[in-house]
Parts: sequence; structure tokens; C-alpha cells
Amino acid sequence: MAGKTALVGVYEYLDEVVATLQTLKGENIAVADVYSPTRSDEVRETLGLSELSGAKFFTLTGAVVGILTGLFLVWYTASQWHFIVGGKPPIPWVPSVIPAFEFLILIAVFFNLAGMLIKNRMPRLRIPAHFDPRFTQDRFGIVVQCAEEEREKVRRIFEKSGAEEVRQVEG
Repeated sequence: MAGKTALVGVYEYLDEVVATLQTLKGENIAVADVYSPTRSDEVRETLGLSELSGAKFFTLTGAVVGILTGLFLVWYTASQWHFIVGGKPPIPWVPSVIPAFEFLILIAVFFNLAGMLIKNRMPRLRIPAHFDPRFTQDRFGIVVQCAEEEREKVRRIFEKSGAEEVRQVEG
């Protein structure tokens, strides 16, 4: 994003943040990031974000892979050892349920963990330049990437809506 700077507005109250987001949305200005010390459904609704995180699809995929792995392990082992089964099926179905279930849990947990890390963009190896430690304590932050011609317009919106501080960050 060459030539773009970020304006960061620091707010004390959630109502001011929601009002600012609605104003920015009305002006067709894209919001890059919103920081909040707690979960806020109002911010999520204002930005039009869905409730689905996507991590559950990783878990479902891991569960299916786990079941197939458990069944494959049982079937492969039974076919390799050539046990004399005395008229019973050479690949047992009922005892296959236990390893399939155990592998389901094991692999689904690992896929879930990987999904959460991927969806949360973790680990973040460097902190963004616009991040302020107050955002994790008691303040809210709105980050808008804007070109030079929009900078004053966004600054006025931030100040008019009650921002405690508006600062410019390069990059």
C-alpha cells in the first residue's frame, strides 16, 4: 500500500465507536481494524461480520480424517496379520468403532487447534505499528487506511465522533 497511511482513533466508550463506524460506513470509507478490550457484538453487527469463525470446518475435517484413519488402521492391521478367524469376518466392524472414535477425537482436536491459529492469524510475529497497549485494557481503537486526499475527512469524522486521540501512522 504505497502512499497510504493509517489514521488511528482512540475512544473511551463503545457507543462512540459504533457511531463512528456507522458514519464511516455511510461515507464508504473502509475500516482496516477495530480494537476492543472485550468482545462486542455491536461492533460486529455494525461492520456486517458473520458469527461463523470457520474453525468448526477445520474440526469437522479433522473428525472425518480421524474416523477414516482409525478404520484404515484396523482394516490394514487385520489384513496384514492373516488371523485365523474361524468363520467370522476377517475385518471386524464392531471392534473398529473404538479406534475410529479415538482417532476422531485426537485428529479433530489437532485440526481445531490449527484452525484457531490460522483464523486468528497467530502467532503474530510483530506487532502492527498502529497498535496501542491501551486497546487491551480500557480503550477502543479504529484504524482506517486512507490516501492523502481522504486523510482530513477521516480525521474530522474521528474528532467529531468523540475520539480522545487521533494519530497518523505510516505504512
